[in-house]
Amino acid sequence: MLRLLLGIILTVLPRRWSRQFASEQAIPWERAATLSGLLESLMALFALITWYAHSAAHWAGNALDSALRNGPEAQVPGQAIGFSALVLWCLHPLTWLIAYFVAEGAVRFLAAISTEQVLPLWSLHIVDWIYGKLTQRPREGNPLHTLTAKEQLKAMVTATRLAALTAGSPEVADELIETHDGTDAILEIRASRPKADWGPPRVVRIATAYYRLESASQGERPRPFIFRLRRLPAGVPGRNVLMYDPPHELRS
Repeated sequence: MLRLLLGIILTVLPRRWSRQFASEQAIPWERAATLSGLLESLMALFALITWYAHSAAHWAGNALDSALRNGPEAQVPGQAIGFSALVLWCLHPLTWLIAYFVAEGAVRFLAAISTEQVLPLWSLHIVDWIYGKLTQRPREGNPLHTLTAKEQLKAMVTATRLAALTAGSPEVADELIETHDGTDAILEIRASRPKADWGPPRVVRIATAYYRLESASQGERPRPFIFRLRRLPAGVPGRNVLMYDPPHELRS
């Protein structure tokens, strides 16, 4: 429980920062990111409602008070005063700022439950990016490497798109379709969920056979993720080879 609570706090930080406080294995990052995004969105939504109740009542109260004193608002209908307060609330910068955190929390939540991505707060990532630029910090090819602002934005957009594809769709077993392209064996895997690191031209090992991932495309539900693989005449085991356990045994 303590690790989960710590993870909820650490997942709002850029990866470079959070890994300074805990190791990769110490924190359940995906569960923590799910709860962190949900809490951010709910807390921001509560703040948005509270801000609306305070500001709208305050502005409408001032207008009504001016109307009772025969001020300029005396010529304005009561309904128009209430609508004006709502418009002012919608246009206020603080409203937009709080609404941003509602949306950001929802994106972080969906990214964690659909693609297991741990997305930090965008504002903190910008601070880290600016600091890196000012200090000319080199990019690092290890787990502490922080994505660039463009890469982080792309990751958020991708997470939102994948979450939309899987929302409300049950997780079902993969469907495997075997065909032939001349003398080459082709395997098409249709999945209900995305597969981490499955990007062309990765090599996939299924039992004792090796396949090269040729393409990853999108189809229709309930299996919108389609992977096309071509069987290789031989393969070499290695750390970069993806292991796949099919739902049924493939024919040789």
